[in-house]
Amino acid sequence: MVTVEEHYEDHLAKYYSWLFGDFNNIVEANRQFFIVHKLVPGDSKIAIDLGAGSGFASIALAKIGYSVIAIDLCQALLDELKCHSGSLDITPIKDDLLNFTAHCPESVGLCVCMGDTLKHLDSFENVKSLFAGVYRSLKTGGKFVLTFRDLVFELKGKERFIPVKSDSETIFTCILEYEKEHVIVSDMIYTKNQVLWKLDVSSYRKLRIPLEWVKRELPESGFKIELCENNKGIITIIAGK
Repeated sequence: MVTVEEHYEDHLAKYYSWLFGDFNNIVEANRQFFIVHKLVPGDSKIAIDLGAGSGFASIALAKIGYSVIAIDLCQALLDELKCHSGSLDITPIKDDLLNFTAHCPESVGLCVCMGDTLKHLDSFENVKSLFAGVYRSLKTGGKFVLTFRDLVFELKGKERFIPVKSDSETIFTCILEYEKEHVIVSDMIYTKNQVLWKLDVSSYRKLRIPLEWVKRELPESGFKIELCENNKGIITIIAGK
Protein backbone atom coordinates (compact mmCIF):
# COMPACT_ATOMS: atom_id res chain seq x y z
CA MET A 1 0.00 0.00 0.00
CA VAL A 2 1.36 3.41 -0.97
CA THR A 3 0.34 6.97 -0.17
CA VAL A 4 -1.81 9.04 -2.52
CA GLU A 5 1.24 11.12 -3.46
CA GLU A 6 3.32 8.03 -4.26
CA HIS A 7 0.49 6.43 -6.24
CA TYR A 8 0.05 9.45 -8.48
CA GLU A 9 3.70 10.41 -8.87
CA ASP A 10 5.05 6.91 -9.50
CA HIS A 11 2.11 5.14 -11.15
CA LEU A 12 -0.92 7.11 -12.31
CA ALA A 13 0.30 10.53 -13.45
CA LYS A 14 1.48 9.57 -16.93
CA TYR A 15 -1.90 7.98 -17.71
CA TYR A 16 -4.11 10.47 -15.87
CA SER A 17 -5.13 12.78 -18.73
CA TRP A 18 -5.32 9.86 -21.18
CA LEU A 19 -7.96 8.24 -18.96
CA PHE A 20 -10.26 11.24 -19.31
CA GLY A 21 -10.11 11.55 -23.09
CA ASP A 22 -9.79 14.78 -25.05
CA PHE A 23 -8.17 17.36 -22.78
CA ASN A 24 -9.65 20.44 -24.44
CA ASN A 25 -13.17 19.00 -24.40
CA ILE A 26 -12.99 18.46 -20.64
CA VAL A 27 -11.69 21.98 -20.06
CA GLU A 28 -14.52 23.38 -22.19
CA ALA A 29 -17.12 21.33 -20.30
CA ASN A 30 -15.79 22.75 -17.03
CA ARG A 31 -15.79 26.27 -18.45
CA GLN A 32 -19.43 25.89 -19.42
CA PHE A 33 -20.25 24.48 -15.97
CA PHE A 34 -18.79 27.54 -14.26
CA ILE A 35 -20.62 29.92 -16.60
CA VAL A 36 -23.99 28.14 -16.38
CA HIS A 37 -23.84 28.15 -12.58
CA LYS A 38 -22.80 31.83 -12.49
CA LEU A 39 -19.42 31.11 -10.93
CA VAL A 40 -17.68 33.82 -12.92
CA PRO A 41 -15.35 36.37 -11.28
CA GLY A 42 -16.96 39.12 -9.24
CA ASP A 43 -15.29 41.48 -6.78
CA SER A 44 -12.59 38.88 -6.21
CA LYS A 45 -10.84 37.32 -9.18
CA ILE A 46 -8.91 34.81 -7.03
CA ALA A 47 -9.81 31.12 -7.40
CA ILE A 48 -8.27 28.15 -5.60
CA ASP A 49 -8.18 24.75 -7.30
CA LEU A 50 -7.63 22.02 -4.71
CA GLY A 51 -6.23 18.89 -6.34
CA ALA A 52 -5.63 20.67 -9.63
CA GLY A 53 -4.07 17.68 -11.38
CA SER A 54 -3.23 18.38 -15.02
CA GLY A 55 -5.44 21.47 -15.11
CA PHE A 56 -8.96 20.52 -16.18
CA ALA A 57 -10.56 23.02 -13.77
CA SER A 58 -7.69 25.50 -13.38
CA ILE A 59 -7.48 26.22 -17.10
CA ALA A 60 -11.26 26.58 -17.37
CA LEU A 61 -11.26 29.04 -14.46
CA ALA A 62 -8.40 31.07 -15.93
CA LYS A 63 -10.21 31.23 -19.28
CA ILE A 64 -13.20 32.94 -17.65
CA GLY A 65 -11.02 35.53 -15.96
CA TYR A 66 -9.80 34.11 -12.66
CA SER A 67 -6.29 34.30 -11.27
CA VAL A 68 -5.90 30.67 -10.22
CA ILE A 69 -3.83 29.11 -7.46
CA ALA A 70 -3.54 25.44 -8.45
CA ILE A 71 -2.56 23.11 -5.61
CA ASP A 72 -1.65 19.45 -5.99
CA LEU A 73 0.67 16.88 -4.42
CA CYS A 74 1.83 15.47 -7.75
CA GLN A 75 4.65 17.40 -9.42
CA ALA A 76 4.29 15.44 -12.67
CA LEU A 77 0.67 16.57 -13.05
CA LEU A 78 1.54 20.16 -12.17
CA ASP A 79 4.25 20.07 -14.84
CA GLU A 80 1.62 18.90 -17.33
CA LEU A 81 -0.66 21.72 -16.20
CA LYS A 82 2.12 24.22 -16.96
CA CYS A 83 2.49 22.79 -20.47
CA HIS A 84 -1.24 23.17 -21.15
CA SER A 85 -1.77 26.58 -19.54
CA GLY A 86 0.49 28.74 -21.69
CA SER A 87 0.20 32.40 -20.64
CA LEU A 88 -2.95 31.94 -18.55
CA ASP A 89 -2.88 33.36 -15.02
CA ILE A 90 -2.30 30.12 -13.10
CA THR A 91 0.16 29.57 -10.25
CA PRO A 92 0.90 25.86 -9.69
CA ILE A 93 1.91 24.93 -6.13
CA LYS A 94 3.01 21.51 -4.92
CA ASP A 95 1.62 20.99 -1.42
CA ASP A 96 -0.85 19.05 0.67
CA LEU A 97 -4.47 20.20 0.37
CA LEU A 98 -4.65 20.86 4.09
CA ASN A 99 -1.87 23.45 3.75
CA PHE A 100 -3.66 25.46 1.07
CA THR A 101 -4.40 28.43 3.34
CA ALA A 102 -0.66 29.15 3.52
CA HIS A 103 -0.81 30.03 -0.18
CA CYS A 104 -4.08 32.00 -0.17
CA PRO A 105 -4.27 35.75 -0.51
CA GLU A 106 -7.10 37.54 1.23
CA SER A 107 -10.56 37.58 -0.32
CA VAL A 108 -10.81 34.36 -2.34
CA GLY A 109 -13.86 34.43 -4.60
CA LEU A 110 -14.10 30.75 -5.53
CA CYS A 111 -12.64 27.47 -4.31
CA VAL A 112 -13.09 24.22 -6.23
CA CYS A 113 -12.27 20.66 -5.21
CA MET A 114 -13.26 18.51 -8.17
CA GLY A 115 -12.73 14.99 -9.45
CA ASP A 116 -12.09 12.58 -6.59
CA THR A 117 -9.73 14.90 -4.72
CA LEU A 118 -11.82 15.14 -1.55
CA LYS A 119 -11.60 11.38 -0.99
CA HIS A 120 -7.81 11.52 -1.03
CA LEU A 121 -7.93 12.97 2.48
CA ASP A 122 -7.36 10.12 4.90
CA SER A 123 -9.96 10.91 7.58
CA PHE A 124 -13.29 12.62 8.15
CA GLU A 125 -11.59 14.98 10.59
CA ASN A 126 -9.30 16.16 7.80
CA VAL A 127 -12.29 16.70 5.52
CA LYS A 128 -13.90 18.84 8.22
CA SER A 129 -10.64 20.77 8.60
CA LEU A 130 -10.60 21.40 4.85
CA PHE A 131 -14.20 22.66 4.89
CA ALA A 132 -13.37 25.02 7.76
CA GLY A 133 -10.26 26.31 5.99
CA VAL A 134 -12.15 26.95 2.76
CA TYR A 135 -14.87 28.83 4.63
CA ARG A 136 -12.33 31.07 6.37
CA SER A 137 -10.53 31.78 3.08
CA LEU A 138 -13.58 32.80 1.07
CA LYS A 139 -14.88 36.33 1.00
CA THR A 140 -18.52 36.86 1.95
CA GLY A 141 -20.54 35.68 -1.02
CA GLY A 142 -17.74 33.38 -2.19
CA LYS A 143 -18.50 29.88 -3.47
CA PHE A 144 -17.17 26.38 -2.83
CA VAL A 145 -17.59 23.71 -5.53
CA LEU A 146 -17.23 20.02 -4.70
CA THR A 147 -17.47 17.02 -6.98
CA PHE A 148 -16.72 13.43 -6.01
CA ARG A 149 -17.75 9.88 -6.83
CA ASP A 150 -20.12 8.12 -4.43
CA LEU A 151 -18.28 5.09 -3.03
CA VAL A 152 -20.71 4.36 -0.19
CA PHE A 153 -22.55 1.65 -2.15
CA GLU A 154 -20.41 -1.49 -2.07
CA LEU A 155 -19.82 -3.38 -5.29
CA LYS A 156 -19.73 -7.16 -4.96
CA GLY A 157 -17.89 -9.98 -6.71
CA LYS A 158 -16.82 -9.33 -10.28
CA GLU A 159 -18.45 -5.87 -10.21
CA ARG A 160 -15.39 -4.76 -8.21
CA PHE A 161 -13.26 -5.21 -11.36
CA ILE A 162 -13.76 -2.10 -13.48
CA PRO A 163 -12.35 -1.89 -17.03
CA VAL A 164 -11.55 1.81 -17.19
CA LYS A 165 -9.93 2.32 -20.60
CA SER A 166 -7.83 0.52 -23.19
CA ASP A 167 -6.16 0.99 -26.54
CA SER A 168 -3.73 -1.04 -28.63
CA GLU A 169 -0.85 -0.45 -26.19
CA THR A 170 -2.45 0.11 -22.78
CA ILE A 171 -5.11 -1.66 -20.70
CA PHE A 172 -6.22 0.06 -17.50
CA THR A 173 -8.32 -1.84 -14.95
CA CYS A 174 -9.35 -0.75 -11.45
CA ILE A 175 -10.13 -3.16 -8.59
CA LEU A 176 -12.01 -2.04 -5.46
CA GLU A 177 -11.79 -3.62 -2.00
CA TYR A 178 -14.10 -2.19 0.66
CA GLU A 179 -13.26 -1.34 4.26
CA LYS A 180 -15.54 0.37 6.77
CA GLU A 181 -14.41 3.94 6.04
CA HIS A 182 -12.14 3.45 3.03
CA VAL A 183 -11.89 1.73 -0.32
CA ILE A 184 -8.60 0.17 -1.36
CA VAL A 185 -8.16 1.12 -5.01
CA SER A 186 -5.77 -1.01 -7.06
CA ASP A 187 -4.91 0.35 -10.49
CA MET A 188 -3.69 -2.41 -12.82
CA ILE A 189 -1.96 -1.13 -15.94
CA TYR A 190 -0.85 -3.42 -18.77
CA THR A 191 1.45 -1.75 -21.29
CA LYS A 192 2.70 -3.29 -24.52
CA ASN A 193 6.33 -3.03 -25.59
CA GLN A 194 6.49 -4.40 -29.14
CA VAL A 195 5.12 -7.94 -28.59
CA LEU A 196 5.45 -8.20 -24.80
CA TRP A 197 2.97 -6.98 -22.20
CA LYS A 198 4.10 -5.59 -18.84
CA LEU A 199 1.89 -5.34 -15.74
CA ASP A 200 2.24 -2.58 -13.13
CA VAL A 201 -0.02 -2.47 -10.07
CA SER A 202 -0.31 0.13 -7.33
CA SER A 203 -2.84 0.35 -4.48
CA TYR A 204 -3.94 3.22 -2.24
CA ARG A 205 -6.90 4.16 -0.05
CA LYS A 206 -9.81 6.49 -0.75
CA LEU A 207 -12.19 7.74 1.91
CA ARG A 208 -15.83 6.62 1.62
CA ILE A 209 -17.70 9.90 2.12
CA PRO A 210 -21.50 9.69 2.40
CA LEU A 211 -23.41 12.51 0.74
CA GLU A 212 -25.59 12.96 3.83
CA TRP A 213 -22.47 13.48 5.93
CA VAL A 214 -21.25 16.23 3.58
CA LYS A 215 -24.70 17.86 3.59
CA ARG A 216 -24.55 17.97 7.38
CA GLU A 217 -20.94 19.10 7.77
CA LEU A 218 -20.90 21.94 5.23
CA PRO A 219 -23.57 23.93 7.15
CA GLU A 220 -21.71 23.11 10.38
CA SER A 221 -18.73 24.93 8.84
CA GLY A 222 -20.95 27.91 7.99
CA PHE A 223 -21.84 27.15 4.36
CA LYS A 224 -25.25 27.36 2.74
CA ILE A 225 -25.75 24.58 0.18
CA GLU A 226 -27.10 26.07 -3.04
CA LEU A 227 -26.91 23.03 -5.33
CA CYS A 228 -26.67 19.31 -4.59
CA GLU A 229 -26.91 16.73 -7.38
CA ASN A 230 -26.12 13.04 -7.71
CA ASN A 231 -25.84 12.16 -11.39
CA LYS A 232 -25.12 8.45 -11.86
CA GLY A 233 -22.93 8.36 -8.76
CA ILE A 234 -21.12 11.66 -9.40
CA ILE A 235 -21.99 14.14 -6.67
CA THR A 236 -21.86 17.88 -7.36
CA ILE A 237 -22.28 20.47 -4.61
CA ILE A 238 -22.12 24.26 -4.76
CA ALA A 239 -22.05 25.98 -1.38
CA GLY A 240 -21.90 29.67 -0.56
CA LYS A 241 -20.47 31.71 2.30
